Amino acid sequence: FDNKARSTSLKALEFNMRMDNISDLPFPVGSILTRDQVPVLLDYNAHDATATKRFYHESIEQIEFRVALSKKHGRDFMNHSDVKIGKEIFQMELEKAGVQCYKYGPNGREPAQTKRASIVLRDCILPWIVFENPEFNRIHQWLKEQVITETKGVFTDLTASAYGLEFVFGTGGLHASVENRVISETEDRVIESKDVSSYYPNLSIVNRFYPEHLTEKFCDVYQSVYEQRKSHKKGTIENAALKLSLNGAYGASNDKFSVFFDPMFTLKITLNGQMLLCLLIEKLCKIPTVEIIICNTDGLEYTIHPDRVADADNVCSKWCELTGLVLEGARYSKMFIRDCNSYIAVYKD
Repeated sequence: FDNKARSTSLKALEFNMRMDNISDLPFPVGSILTRDQVPVLLDYNAHDATATKRFYHESIEQIEFRVALSKKHGRDFMNHSDVKIGKEIFQMELEKAGVQCYKYGPNGREPAQTKRASIVLRDCILPWIVFENPEFNRIHQWLKEQVITETKGVFTDLTASAYGLEFVFGTGGLHASVENRVISETEDRVIESKDVSSYYPNLSIVNRFYPEHLTEKFCDVYQSVYEQRKSHKKGTIENAALKLSLNGAYGASNDKFSVFFDPMFTLKITLNGQMLLCLLIEKLCKIPTVEIIICNTDGLEYTIHPDRVADADNVCSKWCELTGLVLEGARYSKMFIRDCNSYIAVYKD
């Protein structure tokens, strides 16, 4: 609700708060009201005041978060979005490390950036990635042959049919899913979920990916922020702020107004993120009984016979050793799946 370019009306807030009554101004603006109409308008005004107060209470956690951050850093965060908070905290950490985020000249202060006329994707993809699956290999080879001048919407219909699914690739992330299915745990099948811990930040940290103008110190700051976050319990202001910082720095790397702007850095993260997930899927699918059911940006879900779980865990451990990344696991008892973005998963007790 904080998009300055698209104001949010009180009526829209009332709808999103699921209020019982949503009504427009009962009389045309400028009307001379009769005595009977005055109570109607007062009731309408009282309802709007109640809705405004309710939105305040709905937002109190976010407000208190910003108050605490402002006190902690001696900087006004009150009207910052979550994304802006994350970017600013990371920028503050960079400046502490001696990294210059702005250039000063006759036009005043301008963000330091790395602008590129074109990007050779072969230079973005980790050279040691190799596929056996012909479909994944086809996508891999095609990507390495591309030279692009834009980073948004440049790949259309880039798909691979493998292991019973259609994998959709892009400059954002990898997606694949079974559709319109209910999957339940049975004696012969368990449902496993694997997610990469802080996938995009750790891709940068492990592989030393960074916006060129911010130097390799960017990776050191990224790691420092990541370690700081782990030292704070979930639910604390410090943990929440540092999480925003980790995600905000990557997200701003494709923002042409940001000090983090370097589209090649963006592509190194997203392309390798997709390739490495495909590598994990390829290795898992060599195990009998494995069925991939969802793959979405930073993780996947699959079913497997209980007797083969240890084999899959071993594959995951070797993948972590190879990539330097960490997989977090969970088990579900049931999944209701429409597609990769719309599903319900029930955790195993």
